[in-house]
Amino acid sequence: VYVGTTGGGVWRSTNAAGTAANVTFQPLTDTTSAYSAPNPYSLSIGASTVQPGGAGVVLGGTGDPNDATDSYYGEGILRSTDDGQTWSLVPHADLSSSTPPLAFYGDAFAGFAWSTVNPGLVVAAVTDSAMGSEDGSIRVPSNNVLGLYYSTDAGATWTLATLSDGGTAFESPQLSSEGGGNAAAGVGRNEGGEAVS
Repeated sequence: VYVGTTGGGVWRSTNAAGTAANVTFQPLTDTTSAYSAPNPYSLSIGASTVQPGGAGVVLGGTGDPNDATDSYYGEGILRSTDDGQTWSLVPHADLSSSTPPLAFYGDAFAGFAWSTVNPGLVVAAVTDSAMGSEDGSIRVPSNNVLGLYYSTDAGATWTLATLSDGGTAFESPQLSSEGGGNAAAGVGRNEGGEAVS
């Protein structure tokens, strides 16, 4: 069993099916070298998942996806291909060779979902965290887009999804002239902090 924790990284138990009093967990990301300077790293995990089929791929989406003022933002997706022994950081999604990548720094991951047809296809929901929204210095509006992303190689690379309703795209992988992307068009925040559309 793999667990993502707020402020504590990814943990694993190999005896979770046993008696509750004897279940133990080991931290897997406390000393990872996946993060690089100068950014401070986040051990807050908003979502975690294991690729079905025993391939050894574990994903930990960093950042707390809620509106509590101590919700720390993330830097991207922690990815392991050896059941959590070692990790790499996926800091962004790619648009094209001529367009800057979409940074995950300052965002939060709310969930992952794997395809039941294509074992390498996984979708991630990317949102914001309260601290990431409050601290404007950590967001780069020109290349930071909230929305649904997908990977066809088990989380190694990511692309912003195109979503449409009745033939009209309301999220697509392009940046607007004002900065940011069109993924957040029609989405705002009310006084309580929840996302509204």
